Amino acid sequence: MERAAGRTVIETAELVRAGRLGAREAVREALARIAELDPGLNAFVHVDAEGALARAREIDERVARGEDPGPLAGVPLGVKELHAVAGWPFAMGSTLHAGRIADHTSTLVARAVAAGAVPVGVTASPEFGRASFTASALHGVTRNPWNRDLTPGGSSGGSAAAVAAGMVPVATGTDGAGSLRIPASYCGLVGFKGTFGRVPRGPRHWGTADNDHCGVLTRTVADTARVLDCVCGTDDYDRASLPAPSEPFEASLSGVELAGLRVAWTPDLGNAPCDPEVAAVVEAAAGRLIADTGMRRVAADVRVDGACGAAYRTLSVPDVHAELRAAPPGTLADVHPTVRGYGDAAAAFTADALVDAHRARNRLVATLAEAFGRFDLLLTPATQVPAFPAEGPMPTEIAGRPVDHWGALAVTFPFNLSGHPAVSVPAGWAGGAPVGLQIVGRRHEDALVLAAAAASERVLAAAAAPASASVAPRR
Repeated sequence: MERAAGRTVIETAELVRAGRLGAREAVREALARIAELDPGLNAFVHVDAEGALARAREIDERVARGEDPGPLAGVPLGVKELHAVAGWPFAMGSTLHAGRIADHTSTLVARAVAAGAVPVGVTASPEFGRASFTASALHGVTRNPWNRDLTPGGSSGGSAAAVAAGMVPVATGTDGAGSLRIPASYCGLVGFKGTFGRVPRGPRHWGTADNDHCGVLTRTVADTARVLDCVCGTDDYDRASLPAPSEPFEASLSGVELAGLRVAWTPDLGNAPCDPEVAAVVEAAAGRLIADTGMRRVAADVRVDGACGAAYRTLSVPDVHAELRAAPPGTLADVHPTVRGYGDAAAAFTADALVDAHRARNRLVATLAEAFGRFDLLLTPATQVPAFPAEGPMPTEIAGRPVDHWGALAVTFPFNLSGHPAVSVPAGWAGGAPVGLQIVGRRHEDALVLAAAAASERVLAAAAAPASASVAPRR
């Protein structure tokens, strides 16, 4: 049997369902690896060993009675701290909510549990998920298992570090501007952001920007598909939630014909600076994928409006303001400067700015609609720079060009504004850590994006990161 660190979601579940592996054994292995490795990574901010073992015992008892606990039977699950689990800490990475305990469970987690998964603990996020590295005044710095000096990305960085180090085979994440895809890129994982509404955000999602997506981080595309089949589908608590596909994602991975499809490559979406090493590594990976699958390369000829960054910020201001407005006097001193910046922007918020933001978003949607009339898939780097220092800050210069917060996310956040499905899959290495290839498809063509990701996984296996990382020594 493969060592615990390399066992996938599907392998674990099928062994448990067949009675060849106890769910308690799988959970104990995960807890032991967390105890061994997490002190050097800070991926978990809360571990519920007692609760996880109790849940695993119930699964083992069901198997003993001849019942099927579900397609995620016994799979240890990490839960990003932006997802609530009733009875667990729910600080969202902020000192403003230190000590808060959740009184509900998010739909994503509840559905995973109903399918047999075993939540083992809470993974770290930057404050309210508002950075592409994972560090906070509340929890400290989270580090990349491949190189502890570097960030695992953000905001789902704790989840990414936990999965890459083999502590758990899957962990939940959110993606508001790239927060699944960026950590997947830096940690050599699969990070899929489905079409907006593909994974429900209920039951108590208060956001108004409609940029945020839920999902998971795994080590294989098949694992991601397995989990998606368990958690997607309409949710009465999420007005944007979509019906589950007619054919399961897992079954469709090998059933989609890629040969002959038109595919375009761009390192920059027309205006985003990209580190030359990253661009070279990922373009080579894209070329191998196109050649191996028989897809047909066409010109990208797409340019994302530079106003989209300001539009994203404007649309996001109310969501952050909602977390800050009730803060007692004097408690904002420890809030991250980026978060405080949203608070300052809220004070100057105008209807004109809101109208301009929606118009910029509509222009982006139109630009991408026209572009996807000329090609079927768009390939880009998933990150524009190699993994940077774990403590931050986010890059202020890329390829010799100054960038602001949104300029450092310029290849990911546009697809949050537009709602297109996008995935990061391992493409190789740059700057001492993995780097990902982003595959983007038309809205609602999630199955095609995942099928292309699965093909990439096969084609690029030699260049991509191994199945799980050992904790690298500090360099």
